[in-house]
Amino acid sequence: MNNPSKWPALALLGLLAHSSDAANVSMLGHDDVGVSSFISAGNWDDGAAPSAGNDYFTGPFRLRSPATTLNYTFAGDSLTVDTSEGRLFGKSVAAPVSPGQVLTINKLILNGGYVDQSGWSWLTLMGNIEVIAESSFGASSADTLEIMSAISGSAPLNISGPTINGGQDTGAVILSAANPYSGTMTLCANTPANSEKGLLRLNHRDALGSATLNTISTTLVALTFSAAANTGAFNIGALTGTGSMMLSDTVGMPVVLSVGSKGSSTTYSGSLVGSGGLVKVGSGTLRLLGANTNNRGDTAVEGGVLSLTVPHLHDESTVSIAGGAVLQLDFAGTDTVGALVLGGVAQPDGVYSSGNSGGFISGEGSLLVQTVAAGNGSSTPTTPVESPYRSTRAWRAYDGGSAPRPSSSYFDVPFMAVRTWYSAGALRIAGRRRTAAIYYSADDAAVVGIAAKALRDDVQRVTGLLPRVSTRAPRAAEAILIGTIGASPLIDGLIAAGKLDVAAIEGKWEAYVAVVVKHPMRGVRRALIIAGSDRRGTAFGVFGLSESMGVSPWYWWGDVAVKRKSAVYVRGCHTQASPAVKYRGIFLNDEDWGLQPWAAQTFEPEVGNIGPKTYATIYELLLRLHSNMIWPAMHEWPVMTTPFYLVPGNKMMADNYGIVISTSHHEPMHRNSHEYDESLLGAYNYWSNWDTVYHFWDERVEETADCENIYTVGMRGRTDAGMLAPSGTTDAQKAEKLQNAIIPDQREMLSQHVNGNASEMPQIFIPYKETLVQYQAGLQLPDDVTILWPDDNHGYIRQLSNASERARSGGSGVYYHLSYWGVPASYLWFCSTPPGMTSSEMLKAWDFEARNIWLVNVGDLKPAEIGTEFFLRMARNPEAFRNFDQHDYFTQWAARTFDAWHAEAIAEVLDGYFSLNIVKRPEHLTSQGDSGFSPVLNGDEAQQRLDKFASLAALADTVYGRLCAEQKPAFYEMVLYPLRASYKVNQRTLLAERSRMWAAQKRAATATLAAEAQAAHDALLAEVEFYNEVNAGGKWNLTLNPMPELGGWARETQNPFLMPAVGSYSPPAAAALGVAIEGSEAVLKSGVPGELAVFSRAADSNRFIDVFNQGSAAMSWTAVAGAPWVVLSETSGTADARIVVSINWDTAPRGNAVLGNVTVAAAGGAELTVSLVVHHPDNLDLADLPDAVEDNKVVVIEAEDFVARSDRSSDGAGWRRVDKATASQDGMAIEPVTASSADPASLPTGAPSLTYTFYAFTTGPVQILTQCLPTHKTTSAHEGVRYAISLNGDSPIVVDVNAEEYTAAWNVNTLRAASVGVSDHKITAPGSQTIEVWMVDASVVLDKLTVQLFQGFYLYEAEDLTVHDSSSDVRVTKYSDVPASGGGGMHVQSTKAGQFGTFVLPNVQAGDYEIIIRVKKWTSRGIMQLAVAETPTGLFTDLGDEQDLYSTSGGYSDLEAIPVKFVSDGPKYLRFTATGKNPSASNYWILFDTILVLKVTVDPPSGP
Repeated sequence: MNNPSKWPALALLGLLAHSSDAANVSMLGHDDVGVSSFISAGNWDDGAAPSAGNDYFTGPFRLRSPATTLNYTFAGDSLTVDTSEGRLFGKSVAAPVSPGQVLTINKLILNGGYVDQSGWSWLTLMGNIEVIAESSFGASSADTLEIMSAISGSAPLNISGPTINGGQDTGAVILSAANPYSGTMTLCANTPANSEKGLLRLNHRDALGSATLNTISTTLVALTFSAAANTGAFNIGALTGTGSMMLSDTVGMPVVLSVGSKGSSTTYSGSLVGSGGLVKVGSGTLRLLGANTNNRGDTAVEGGVLSLTVPHLHDESTVSIAGGAVLQLDFAGTDTVGALVLGGVAQPDGVYSSGNSGGFISGEGSLLVQTVAAGNGSSTPTTPVESPYRSTRAWRAYDGGSAPRPSSSYFDVPFMAVRTWYSAGALRIAGRRRTAAIYYSADDAAVVGIAAKALRDDVQRVTGLLPRVSTRAPRAAEAILIGTIGASPLIDGLIAAGKLDVAAIEGKWEAYVAVVVKHPMRGVRRALIIAGSDRRGTAFGVFGLSESMGVSPWYWWGDVAVKRKSAVYVRGCHTQASPAVKYRGIFLNDEDWGLQPWAAQTFEPEVGNIGPKTYATIYELLLRLHSNMIWPAMHEWPVMTTPFYLVPGNKMMADNYGIVISTSHHEPMHRNSHEYDESLLGAYNYWSNWDTVYHFWDERVEETADCENIYTVGMRGRTDAGMLAPSGTTDAQKAEKLQNAIIPDQREMLSQHVNGNASEMPQIFIPYKETLVQYQAGLQLPDDVTILWPDDNHGYIRQLSNASERARSGGSGVYYHLSYWGVPASYLWFCSTPPGMTSSEMLKAWDFEARNIWLVNVGDLKPAEIGTEFFLRMARNPEAFRNFDQHDYFTQWAARTFDAWHAEAIAEVLDGYFSLNIVKRPEHLTSQGDSGFSPVLNGDEAQQRLDKFASLAALADTVYGRLCAEQKPAFYEMVLYPLRASYKVNQRTLLAERSRMWAAQKRAATATLAAEAQAAHDALLAEVEFYNEVNAGGKWNLTLNPMPELGGWARETQNPFLMPAVGSYSPPAAAALGVAIEGSEAVLKSGVPGELAVFSRAADSNRFIDVFNQGSAAMSWTAVAGAPWVVLSETSGTADARIVVSINWDTAPRGNAVLGNVTVAAAGGAELTVSLVVHHPDNLDLADLPDAVEDNKVVVIEAEDFVARSDRSSDGAGWRRVDKATASQDGMAIEPVTASSADPASLPTGAPSLTYTFYAFTTGPVQILTQCLPTHKTTSAHEGVRYAISLNGDSPIVVDVNAEEYTAAWNVNTLRAASVGVSDHKITAPGSQTIEVWMVDASVVLDKLTVQLFQGFYLYEAEDLTVHDSSSDVRVTKYSDVPASGGGGMHVQSTKAGQFGTFVLPNVQAGDYEIIIRVKKWTSRGIMQLAVAETPTGLFTDLGDEQDLYSTSGGYSDLEAIPVKFVSDGPKYLRFTATGKNPSASNYWILFDTILVLKVTVDPPSGP
């Protein structure tokens, strides 16, 4: 243990620096977690908190700052941080933005210790700092230490370094003051965690104006310059060291460095990189030894001597030398510059040296002044290059041909049928121990040979016989002749000889013809000829034959068993037209936990990454699926995928397979943006570093010019973020930069290296995320560039082409997601988007002529096999999916993949799997928060969900048990694992959630239920282990490679593998009766009856009562109905039980509110009563009721259950059923989706409509919640996603369910696969009611309608409310937060007292109410006052007392109920006003989640 008596000599200098009158107080030991001697007695040897009149010394101990968000001032006269072990350890937990937590120390003396910050936060030091012995500053990787204190002294200072905090301080230190410090500040060799902040940022131009900067860091971004301070030269007293520097600020603008004011002579051997400039001042000599690679950076010598030892000045730079100053050229030879100014006079072009410069230049070198024109330096070839892949015509669907004829099968094989028996004219491919030989021309494309050899292997898979493959002249009596028109001498010879007619496909895109021909050439008696219009057409034809023989495209990637045949014969002919969509492919993305580790460690360890062997199998799969393009894997973290073009063989393999390579939305010009090293190349910024970025792209364009590519144009940030631009740059200005600089430069690269006319090369612009906003801000693209419209990452297309965009020659396409990492929540482990939903969106895209490219993000590819194939099959022929039937599709898929006799059961499993998981994707069931499936509402939603999963799992297990051994691996991978794993995720999460409720209810069985939740989690991990290590013999090991230890913002990606907290309760020994009823989590109290929801005869309602033991001892119980017509499922027991309560309607008395009860009693103990009300009207005739009837004040109607439909007469547009397209399965959509919007002013005429009926017993106000698919405005010409609705003939109400991406409403919608429109109506009389819904915009897809009758309260989600008004100086906005009841709320961003926001509560009836506000408390919250008015301009009346929302624990809570009386029906106006703040609060903010307006006196019910 350290002893203070052993270190007084070490603090001698510190003691001498203090007043002799001050008491010296020293630390006795380290501050441990939770202790801060900064503000408390802590470890001080006087046993008291710091106070004025004393000087304080850390000695060799650690002094922690308070781990809070608050600001503090050190109370002592001074604080000395002593010795190499002494430490001022910042533990701020404030937000990681300036200023964070502020510590003011009027006199901080560094006497050999160090100051750093560690807390994922920002710490600011204020006051004064004196350095009297070598000391250090630092911050951990996620932290920032900002020093606003003035630093003085001359002893050495170190920034970070291996000796500080174990080398872990790789965060940023920011100097924000003009410092008189004159010592040497050494920037050490750590690599910064944040390349923008670096290890040291200068936030003041004179932060080091008197100091010597010694940089030994090996990375360019160790030192950064603040853009806010970049208003003139940054002054450095002297410069030395080996580390290089980037002369640009934090937004990429050039920086001028002024060095030498100390007048000393130093040597600097690092490099100055970037477009900034260097000014040498002062009387000493600055000797530069490094290679100065600054681009166009000017150099000025204003004093002393600047010595250059290598000719490193840029050819376009200006060199200025003032009178009395000298530029010393200590190299042999000549350096070229753009301009030279001597003594203020510009010199003409020529060579200047010590001999003719009048003393301005010394040394043996010389300068060549040569004025150059601005430009990028790229040379233009004299003869334009020409690419073999150019195209001079716009794409038309099916390459201008007609769509294939509709078929009842989604899996029509694009080839002649293959038989196992001979018929007249047939060719024997294999059988009776003989095979047809396979021939192709050696001159043909490589992919033709690959396809021919694959066909050979497929024949062997089917028959066991191995054909011969040859490029020689055919000589076999029976042959298969394969080739490409115009590239194969074999095929061209057959055409010339009149043996083959290719008129139907010649010149077409990826078309082919197959025909069996007698005597096609000498020596061949009969041949099957497969001829393609191009190289892929040929390959597609060959793989069409393989599929016809029974080889699934997924024989390798899905382990689909190949059924053996004794023989294979083929006859006749087949002509395959061009595909509907020109480019069809996949994006391998977020491959960190599947594809990358599997390839690197299991399949291709010799490469240790995703290499050509892996890609070859993927390319073959694409060809078998008649697809042609890929965005290669490109992820950087948490597992690094080596960029595609940096792996030898990847590019060649793609070309060999004829696969078109393109790159994603932030990889322009085929450059994986992770290849760009900002520490070497400077900012990825086209404003400040355009020539470096240009060269970075240009290199790859030249490298890939000989391959078939689709080039991504435009620019985003390097890490899937917005592109860097000067501060304050608007979206319109970014659009202008893209339009007038970036895209023209990119097309110039294509013209130089690929094809002289860039417009003939396929290019795409992807308006993804913020880029769509820039496009909408006015960006004009070249007409030939294809717009690749993205979805919103969750399956709903953000925008499609309007009429003018559809006229562009480049056309458009779609980038779609089946997997995603991002907000509001990721889904990476399961493919859970129903094909019906995909079909609905992609048919819309097809109808709006998005036909050039269809690309789908498939994540790791496995386990997304079903979704991948569906998307790519649809891309080949969308018209085949016009009236899509998902169950039929799954049935056909299962029959093809397995057996017809299992197909129906497998289809039922898959239907159920997608139906359950789109409502809540497994990845969205978090280890914290609310699942959204209540264990007490609507008959126990959570258990109903688990029961459905259990039923599906049992059916799937039965199928698995009946499959033959060869079929089991495929079924497990594509059906059983996704179902079982998603079931276990749901089971674990919902049981854990229920166990927490049980703990609150004090159920003795809580531990048993918690164990069941843990068992489900263990079962999930066992399934992962089986998938990886057992299934298919371990072939796919590490394809599922979760990282549950991953932390920070990426942790949510691991949700399926994070065990949630479970309930814990230790029951007492004595038994105790507990009862809880449906509709409430509360346990009944003695003497207070529980009240079940109304039992309705029309709905044939039943409810449940839970009976449980709260103690350890045995307990018996009985349940007795108070009337014989009340039926109980159980009446006694000794174990916990759920009693289902129902009504015997044959004997129940008639009446609108018949009362009953159930009494539950423990033997010899407590007795609890449950009341019930029965609605059994005298005049109720069930035969007269519609299917939809009020039950417990709610009516639910599925959109497809309409009673009447009316189409628009002018164009036939009308509502049509769409199969499995919505969260509740089927929906209603407008066909054609291109129908023009209806004029709301003309309603109800002129618009297609649907009519629904329901029966209501309750009168009064109602809300109709219309649930829709969360689609977006179809094009920029559409005003919204609108429908109109009326009840019983009232005026149509127009509702818009469009939610802009990244808004709180959109966050909620994507997580529930639904947007919900709300409309207010009124029922004036009980009985049959009629709802009419009209189309306004054709993009609406109706899911279901929920009618909510008045239940005595109004519950408003804050984010759904309209903002009526607010203070002019305050911002009121929605926010997103998963724990919030609807996924978000409203935020009044008040920053001072008096600011307010007013919100509209629609259609509240007159009466007495209580208002309960659910708020989010935290340390930044203010004190608020609620006020209410009944008119928009009326007088606001305060409600209740002021409410202080400050809390250090945070979280959501309900404020106390506030009584209010409303005297009129209609909207109410609720105002939130900040009236002040707690002294500890950091702001005046108000955040609220829900508003409950609860009626105090409810009239007797007029219905159930």
